[in-house]
Amino acid sequence: MTTKKKITKKKTKKRVAGRAAPKKRLPVWSILLIGMLGGLAVAITAYVKGWVPKIESVQPEITINTGKESEIEDISEQVTIKPKQDYVFYETLQEMEVVVDDNELAVKIDETPTNYVLQIGAFKNLSDAEEMKAQVAFAGISTNIQETEIKGVKWHRVRTNPYAGARKADMVLKELKRNGFKAIVLEDSKPET
Repeated sequence: MTTKKKITKKKTKKRVAGRAAPKKRLPVWSILLIGMLGGLAVAITAYVKGWVPKIESVQPEITINTGKESEIEDISEQVTIKPKQDYVFYETLQEMEVVVDDNELAVKIDETPTNYVLQIGAFKNLSDAEEMKAQVAFAGISTNIQETEIKGVKWHRVRTNPYAGARKADMVLKELKRNGFKAIVLEDSKPET
């Protein structure tokens, strides 16, 4: 006869997932109390060590006169004239004065304002230039295409119409940048029409 041993499994305890016990925190009022006591300790230490300047209070003398004539005389005696503060910078400014000739002050006025154009691109193919012109037109900026020849190669430049003054050209340049276009500002040699 063969004997069979029964194998019995040991039962293991299943761990139940649960929340860890909450950490005990200090109440808010105790934190505030500790902070106030710490601040008070620092203030007392500063006062005792003499770190805080002492404030000297000056109380004006008040005199009451019963006679009308004596009031005028007493007040004039009580009024103290404060010494006039001597400001040196007035004298310093006069010494530092720079004399400028009238010729240097004369502003040269250019009778004709400078015109500016913005070049947005230069392409070898006319179709590429026309495509760029259409994209810029969607941004609300009118452009034109100029044909030039450089070293035997024909280029098609996409440029804006001329703008009188740098301020207007700068406004258009910012608008182009806002719409994702890169451009350069050029002085226009042709007068505005």
